[in-house]
Amino acid sequence: MRKIYILATFILFTLNIMAQGILSTVGGKLYVGISAGPSFPLSSYADDNPQDERSGYANTGYMIEINGGIRLLNLFEISVTGFRNSNGTNLANLVNSVNDSYPGNNFTGESGSWEIYGFLGGVGISFPLPKKFIGDVRVLGGYQNSSSPEISLTSNNPNTYFKIEGKTVSSPVYFGAASIRYPVANSLYVSFGFQYIGSSAKFENVRTTTSTDGEVSESTISFDRSLDAWGLNVGLKYFIL
Repeated sequence: MRKIYILATFILFTLNIMAQGILSTVGGKLYVGISAGPSFPLSSYADDNPQDERSGYANTGYMIEINGGIRLLNLFEISVTGFRNSNGTNLANLVNSVNDSYPGNNFTGESGSWEIYGFLGGVGISFPLPKKFIGDVRVLGGYQNSSSPEISLTSNNPNTYFKIEGKTVSSPVYFGAASIRYPVANSLYVSFGFQYIGSSAKFENVRTTTSTDGEVSESTISFDRSLDAWGLNVGLKYFIL
């Protein structure tokens, strides 16, 4: 038992010395950061199939992330992140489908953007790379609010149109990020990275209003929609301590 105790003490002491060395090369213990870059929707979030109610018609947009963390045990960190993901829409296939179904009406489509806000917490690890570069990897989970845009399809006949209402829903979200950074000043780093967000949300009683030559009808539908996206970013990371 004494030998096991001595061996365990030696291992912990060695790991602590190694960790101190790593800490001295990857930055301090407390940081804040900000990054931004393009966002690329995936799966049903990006689908533009008019026959599938789950299609989100999302197009390339942008993502902004504000994050912070505190390093524990010198090797790992506890991290928090807030993000905004905004994606416009591509309604070309939907408009073409409606024009095929209602010939002679010359429909056009309008909508706002998808707006998604999330707050997450998780863990991360940093490690030194050659040429003063440092690698960072984070895995987080939390919740996000997702607002789908209202979609309006109008024709040259003012009494013939379609409207799909927008909805705001909450759902769990997981977030993975990997980046490299380089020191540009005392405690300040510029970073380049990749991130992925994954979520699936329940959209309930989404209302569609249809007017055909002034005859108005409404219908509702509920469905699950994935809200996955990946992005590239450039940012700054500053160590306070």
